[in-house]
Amino acid sequence: MGGWHETLMAVWQTGVPGTRHNHGRWGLATLLCLLAPFGTAKALSMADGMADPALAYETVEPSRIQLGDSAVIRVTSLDGYLRNVPLPKVPGLTFELMGRSQGFEFFAGKSTPANYILIRVTAQFTGVFSIPGLTPTSKSVGLEVVNGNEPDPYAFHNPTIPKPVHVAPAPIPKGLELKAGGAAFVQMVVPKRAVYVGESVPVDIEVGIRPGIVTSLNGPPTLSSSDFTLNNLSQHPARREQDVRGTPFEVLTWHTVLAAVKPGNFSVSVEAPLSVRNTKSAEEAAFASRLGWPFSQIIYNGVAPKDETVPSPATELKVLALPAQGQPQDFSGAVGDFRVSSDISPAGAAVGEPQTLRLHVSGAGNFDRVDSTMLDRLEHWKTYPVKSAFTPKDAIGYSGEKVFEQPLIAQIPGEQSIPEIGFSYFNPNTKQYERARTRPIRVIIAASLADRSVGALTAAKSASGTLMSPLTQGLRPDHPRSRREVSGLRPLYFHAPFLAVSTALALILAGSSLVVRPTPRSAASKAVARTLARLAIAAQAGDAASFFEVARQTLVQTFAARWRISPDRITAAELQTRLGSVANDIEQLFTLADEAKYSDHKPDAADFQRWLELIRSQLEGGRA
Repeated sequence: MGGWHETLMAVWQTGVPGTRHNHGRWGLATLLCLLAPFGTAKALSMADGMADPALAYETVEPSRIQLGDSAVIRVTSLDGYLRNVPLPKVPGLTFELMGRSQGFEFFAGKSTPANYILIRVTAQFTGVFSIPGLTPTSKSVGLEVVNGNEPDPYAFHNPTIPKPVHVAPAPIPKGLELKAGGAAFVQMVVPKRAVYVGESVPVDIEVGIRPGIVTSLNGPPTLSSSDFTLNNLSQHPARREQDVRGTPFEVLTWHTVLAAVKPGNFSVSVEAPLSVRNTKSAEEAAFASRLGWPFSQIIYNGVAPKDETVPSPATELKVLALPAQGQPQDFSGAVGDFRVSSDISPAGAAVGEPQTLRLHVSGAGNFDRVDSTMLDRLEHWKTYPVKSAFTPKDAIGYSGEKVFEQPLIAQIPGEQSIPEIGFSYFNPNTKQYERARTRPIRVIIAASLADRSVGALTAAKSASGTLMSPLTQGLRPDHPRSRREVSGLRPLYFHAPFLAVSTALALILAGSSLVVRPTPRSAASKAVARTLARLAIAAQAGDAASFFEVARQTLVQTFAARWRISPDRITAAELQTRLGSVANDIEQLFTLADEAKYSDHKPDAADFQRWLELIRSQLEGGRA
């Protein structure tokens, strides 16, 4: 940037604008600011040619001024260096070439280099003026000039033109902190109430950037801590313009869902990666802010952008643990407000024909934890594995409907009843566990095609007395057999010697089964071995959620049977009383069972092995 900054600062520090003897210094500083960055550029020439203007357009700021004031026409080129624009000729307006600058324009979240030509326009009388386009592809722009001491003379004659309202520069909103030298801000809007572990909480994340100084956004916002997770971060943030201290900011808003993985009091914040043109000193930034937009951006031309992570202010958030008392056995971790219904299709079927039973779970909450076992066993029906699909009703998946489908095949005809299906969840509004149930479904099952065919044959036999046709009754065998030959056709296993041998073998097997029947102790050992095998498989697969959930359920049932108490009484105090120092490890295991449902943390092989040894010692007799 050379030494022009020092010259500008020297001129700035020798006088304060606003006093009579300093007007010259202020004007000189502004002129140097506008023209100095282009000392090495080619001189402006109205006779020179112009680059391809396919991506050129113009704007006027402001579009409504008072008589005696001036506006600025900005000609923008996105297709290289714009060498020539003709000054327009409009009766009542005078135009003056001010200079040119460089910057960036933002489109679809990406920055595009831009070249600007600045033209000052001053009105000689009031009216509404149309300024023609200054490039072959740009459109005309409008300028309204009014008398500051009189009401708008065009308010009545032009009712279709809304009367502009002068908006004073907005102060910084409460709680908003400008970062990166005042060029950006990041904030997250979170609820002020306490939330529960695993609860999905809709939040908004806003990133404000100052175009031309912030050159790019290098990724979506991320959490600064691992105590929470962000789910379903919208890919296309909403955009709007916001005035902050007279400077336009482009504000990008993401709608997402925040979830806590463990209870406690936390500070939550987000951060956004940006590329920012930083000035050399605070004095330069203050000087640029006094110039006003768009002239304030000129001081940043030539400054190489640097990557910077801009954080949001931290927000205190209290996270409550899900209550252990009253937790249903089939609770899968769903937290929210849900409704259920069920149906079956087709409504009628025959024996052996497939039908589909559907469970609809709708509402709002953490649908990733909404689960249902549906019908594991159903008398007179054959059931198959369940599949599920989720249809969101918003961009973040906070509300919607999850449908579980289970194929069924009826095994007997007649009127059948599909029992109710239950779904358990925790409602943060009522602060208690709730269970929603569907209504039973009545289904009429017809006889199968094979059964109907057999029935028809049986009816024919009853009418004729035989299943043989008259044609076959009149035929005689070619080789008649004696009675002895016919009796010799009985199967071997119907003969007396074979029946005696088979009966003896059955008695021997029955006696041996009584000898080797497993004792209750050996059966318990096999159950422990099966549980440990399941845990080992989950550990090998790295499935922490299944590992800790199976471990917790098994230990609770084991302790309840061993101590002859209800599983609801397995509390932290009970563990401390009966297990001593080992109780701390058991409590930690139970805590991890809750956290593993909502966090992405995965223990390593050594951790899994340590927990396996602890579980084995408790299942095999309670040895610490």
